[in-house]
Amino acid sequence: MNRIIAIYTMMCCCLAARAQKMPVVADMDTRVPIAGVVVSTNNGQRVVTDYTGHFHTQLPFSSATVSKKHYMQRRVNATELQQDTLFLIPQEVVLNDVVVTAPGMSFDMKKAMQKEMEVARLPKPSDGFNLLGLFKLIMPSAKAKAQSRAGKIKKILDKY
Repeated sequence: MNRIIAIYTMMCCCLAARAQKMPVVADMDTRVPIAGVVVSTNNGQRVVTDYTGHFHTQLPFSSATVSKKHYMQRRVNATELQQDTLFLIPQEVVLNDVVVTAPGMSFDMKKAMQKEMEVARLPKPSDGFNLLGLFKLIMPSAKAKAQSRAGKIKKILDKY
């Protein structure tokens, strides 16, 4: 009976030790394991990570290249692969300035601002107290709304 327990204990230790030899490849930002990462060793062996990000190499090697599309390629030595987790940095896609033009179409900013300002002009207030003017404060007219809108557009364009 003691012999069976000893063998079972040895098997559990071996499986635990094997689990330590299978590193995980994960995303540096999200810390999520990455499937489909290609690990190419210096002796010509190529392995691909499974859906949990694990991979296992059979032959001894001194260095390996870890790569996947949309991630920066990483060259590691054998001691770095002994770690539990190997992180890959996502590659950012940066575009240069994009100019969109349409044939025959043009936009004049000054002309558009002048048109908005004309629509937004309010009539001059009359002399004296105007009781109907209170209603204009409570329920603004279309011109008052247009003036408010023009002011907001001007602020946005000034910041832009």
